[in-house]
Amino acid sequence: MTKKNKVYQLALFGNPVSHSLSPQIHQLFAKQFDIQINYQLIKVTNEEFLRAVMDFFNSSGTGANVTLPLKEEALTIPNNISNIANKAQAINTFYLTGKNEISGDNTDGIGFINDLSHRCHFDCKDRRILILGAGGATKGIVPEIMLQNPKELIIANRSIEKAKNIAQRNNAQALTLIELEHLETKFDLVVHASSLGYQGESLKFRKQQIHASSICYDLSYGQIAQPFLHLARSLGIKHNYDGIGMLIEQAAVSFQRWFNKKPNTAGIIKRLKLKP
Repeated sequence: MTKKNKVYQLALFGNPVSHSLSPQIHQLFAKQFDIQINYQLIKVTNEEFLRAVMDFFNSSGTGANVTLPLKEEALTIPNNISNIANKAQAINTFYLTGKNEISGDNTDGIGFINDLSHRCHFDCKDRRILILGAGGATKGIVPEIMLQNPKELIIANRSIEKAKNIAQRNNAQALTLIELEHLETKFDLVVHASSLGYQGESLKFRKQQIHASSICYDLSYGQIAQPFLHLARSLGIKHNYDGIGMLIEQAAVSFQRWFNKKPNTAGIIKRLKLKP
């Protein structure tokens, strides 16, 4: 139960963090329940991370998020780790149990699934799914995708070893980008999970690998997602989405972990002050 006049301390740990929309998002959630929060952005190195997290929770911290490059390092901190975080081998949320022990979870995957459902009106069950890239973002979403029982999930990456490591842990398939070029499968969902958007580029797929109602989704948002979304539009795909909805939905699950209250995510995108 939350206390009316208490200001709850929340934080995001990572490097960089100054660009983050998390303070805006969580303030909008908190207003729904008349909860007062102070959401801090804490820039830390790997070496400073453990001490900073312990200091935060020892100073009445309620909960915290973790962003790049610390999601894997975060596995070493909590007393308890959720099954999903263990499968993803990454943590993006710290919360306290009833015994005041730090626990770790990964809400990226369920945030992705919820956005597919709410905003994209897409169900992964019995669908063919392609993920381009095999970094930390892919690791975060694959376990939840597999829980939805897709017909097929293929992870394509330049380095086959990275793709295989994720695929084998989750009973998915791995291909190199060269092998993908020769694949004739038509996918219902193509997900861009690489960081090439930061360089104005995108991993590629072919028009023959999609159909009229296929969906394309970039896990990044804003300008970083545009190279992939431009590619999708050039191939005639009408249903294209960036990852802003996933960011909001994963934040909602984190908020629920901290306060045992489920925020309404509808309309949050329109209320965010997005930088061009």
